[in-house]
Amino acid sequence: MTAVDVVVLVAYATLVLELCGFPIPSEASTWQLLGSHGTGPAAPADALQQARARSLPRKLLCFLLPTALGVVAWLAPLACMVVPALADALGCTRIAALQWPGAGLVALGRTITFTSVLQLRAQRRHGGAPRFWFRRSRNPGLLGMYVCYLGLCVVYGSPLLWAVLPLYVANMHGRVRIEEAHLAARHGAAWTDYAARVPRYLGR
Repeated sequence: MTAVDVVVLVAYATLVLELCGFPIPSEASTWQLLGSHGTGPAAPADALQQARARSLPRKLLCFLLPTALGVVAWLAPLACMVVPALADALGCTRIAALQWPGAGLVALGRTITFTSVLQLRAQRRHGGAPRFWFRRSRNPGLLGMYVCYLGLCVVYGSPLLWAVLPLYVANMHGRVRIEEAHLAARHGAAWTDYAARVPRYLGR
């Protein structure tokens, strides 16, 4: 096991800690929203209503299958570390010059996500204006996950990881659009003003 592997294992440990010790219930869970049948104040043309209008097989194909593939891809680096035979089967090709840049992306991504979770918990508990990350991105936790996943791709070089990357991003982006449609309907002008000032991920 290399020092880069240790960095990756620590990143996974922080992910488990986040999920088990600092859970953040989504204000607009995608699964709950898709489970309802067009109820609520969202406009007919928005992403939420479009997703609700799909048949059950299409919902499973569009949301469950990509999510399952994403989970498998997230676990692939662990398999590459722990089971050498699986590393060969998954095509893990580690390029020495890319190990630390990739590990840096993994660490940066987890730092963004974990600190944004702590900021969101504090804001929900104490109220007030959006905090550091949420003044720069409406979805900093997901942005951090994108960065971390890219770092895993760079470190381990598995074709599976690279192949799932665009699918993972597209799946999560679709969920964000659905949940933001719900938030716009629920919070009205307050959300519209926030969305106008703060980009969905990064940028202006």
